[in-house]
Amino acid sequence: MKKVDIFPEALFTSLVDIPMFSRIDRSDLDDLPSICNLYSYEPGEKIIQEGSVSVSLFILLSGDVDILKKGQQKEEIHINSLTMGATFGETSIFKDEPSTATVRARSLSLIMALSRENFSNYITKHPKAGLVIMTYIVYGLLEKLRSSNEVIAYEKEFMVSADDLDAMSALLPSNVEDMLS
Repeated sequence: MKKVDIFPEALFTSLVDIPMFSRIDRSDLDDLPSICNLYSYEPGEKIIQEGSVSVSLFILLSGDVDILKKGQQKEEIHINSLTMGATFGETSIFKDEPSTATVRARSLSLIMALSRENFSNYITKHPKAGLVIMTYIVYGLLEKLRSSNEVIAYEKEFMVSADDLDAMSALLPSNVEDMLS
């Protein structure tokens, strides 16, 4: 991770291409560059570590990131990939809880971080912009929930219980000789 210094006007130009910010008045966007931090991540670098506590909302200005979750055997399972304009770390704006997944740069990525404190101050000062951002966050979280529910339903549909295996084995002969006769 490398902190990036960028002129406010250059950051503003990047923000208007991001869906969350494209519907916010220019006058409300003017304060954002001064309260955000920009970071550059190389491919493979972790942005958020599962289990760590973060206090920032992240907006992907360029590049791609992977969302990874530890499985039961502690291996990383790829959950999703995000591209330009995506947000992550939304929970950190509302709660001091450990992150539920790891976020790792897939390609060279430029990421804007907005701390909880700065976010709170910003939406107090710019309520219309705050409403747009909060709506975008809620819709993003709802989409992530919908996607997760689909994955869970798909996996449960193909799960076979011990009772299912017992029922199936009752249909088969008990030994090889019975199968051959």
